[in-house]
Amino acid sequence: MRQGQRRYAVYIVGLFLLLLLIYLLIAYFVHSPMGYYGSIDQPRFADPWIARSETILSGGLLYRDVFTSTPPLTNLLLIPPSLVPILVGMVNPWATLSFMVYFSLFNLFTALVLLNIGSSSAAGFWAAILFLLNPLTFGNTVLRRQDESILVFFVALSLLFVLKNQHARAAVAIGVSLLIKLTGGLLIPVAFFHKRDWRYIVVPPLVFLLVLTPFLLLAGRDAIFWDFTTSGAQHPFQFRGVSLMTLWNNINVESRQISIIPVAVVFIVAIIGAAALIARKSYGVVQDLLILTTAVFLFSPKLHTGYFSILVLLMAMLIKDRRLAILYFFFGALALVADFYKWPIIDYRVAFWLMVAVLILMVVLTIGLCLQSENGEELQTS
Repeated sequence: MRQGQRRYAVYIVGLFLLLLLIYLLIAYFVHSPMGYYGSIDQPRFADPWIARSETILSGGLLYRDVFTSTPPLTNLLLIPPSLVPILVGMVNPWATLSFMVYFSLFNLFTALVLLNIGSSSAAGFWAAILFLLNPLTFGNTVLRRQDESILVFFVALSLLFVLKNQHARAAVAIGVSLLIKLTGGLLIPVAFFHKRDWRYIVVPPLVFLLVLTPFLLLAGRDAIFWDFTTSGAQHPFQFRGVSLMTLWNNINVESRQISIIPVAVVFIVAIIGAAALIARKSYGVVQDLLILTTAVFLFSPKLHTGYFSILVLLMAMLIKDRRLAILYFFFGALALVADFYKWPIIDYRVAFWLMVAVLILMVVLTIGLCLQSENGEELQTS
């Protein structure tokens, strides 16, 4: 690491610690008294992380011995923060704090990866600062206590290798990202389109299958966590989270329900259209991934607020204009507020209109950043 990078890395670590403290204080003084994290003796977790970790530590098998709706590597990486509540007897604040801090550490790792992306250390530092300061970055890991930061780190690492033409490492890293969440697969067509290297098509699925095969052999159909016929699995063809379609159905519980079939058709057409757009006129690796991800999130019937953290990463790598930076911060803050209106406030109507604003900002930012690159402000790597 060069002298300038070491200095910037120290600044990044300092900002990370400051922001972590600020968000932990917000969680402690604002959200905790409202019961958002459960009581002292009964912590509340949205996902069965601890049950899966206990199964692994006791010699059990994921998918077969405990319900598991995520790829295997995610569950293995969640053992460290799960050990704290297991050892302390499921007592807050430690049970909740362990996940907050652990997920937030991946924000730091991502920021340090961003420091190495760009035409200079200063450009990488700017991207890292933008990423850390976006309200969604720590809002998702601390306030919402969600694990998307792990995927974001592996996406950032994959992009670093792709942009520096380290194709073997990039292909393996993309395969690892698939073992975190299937969303990591969005990197495959973009990387292959730009680099024309067969490894981007072959290696990621191979890495994925090598790790998953033992689970498929031992757990059978239960290990198919992307099963389209199952609700709650890792596939987008279901109404979940804060997608407009999901919120609309929650508002209109007894009438005017949206069916999944036409939404799925529109979703597929939108992805094909986005792929055709970037194939016809490429704006750059990061820009094209941003376009494809925006199309997926805009039309997906399943959308959780934490997914936007991928966009926060991609946009941070591209923003040069201060006006776009302001919209970028507003985008993250509004997404976080919309998520809280969905739960625990449970006002679906307000959440719906907030999400309309979030998606409009998402599209505006994507168009603005692509036009910026069209005008010659391409992302470059050293």
